[in-house]
Amino acid sequence: MWGTIMFILIIFVIIAVGVGFFVRSMSKTLWLKQHGTRIIARVTDSIFAAGTGTAKIIIAEWTDPRTNTTYQFRSYAPLSVNVKLGESVDVLIDPDNPERYTITSIESISMKKR
Repeated sequence: MWGTIMFILIIFVIIAVGVGFFVRSMSKTLWLKQHGTRIIARVTDSIFAAGTGTAKIIIAEWTDPRTNTTYQFRSYAPLSVNVKLGESVDVLIDPDNPERYTITSIESISMKKR
């Protein structure tokens, strides 16, 4: 009896944490769409995401012309996305904290015919 209750409780907690992460991610993206600054970053690398089996990580960089600071942006993308080094991607950044970002154009890259 108690084992079943604990099992159900653990499953509920796991689902709640997953939903929480999803809602947080969506709220960040929504906030950036409303208040963020669009910049264009250059793809510097594309690496296989170990452990996922179905994704890779796209890495892009942008240098802030005001501070001459280079920022690196990472985003998961399906393995089917062909991104060339040096290609441009759109990134929405928080103007007060550029380390808070979302890459917005990987979906459009995946639709291009290569």
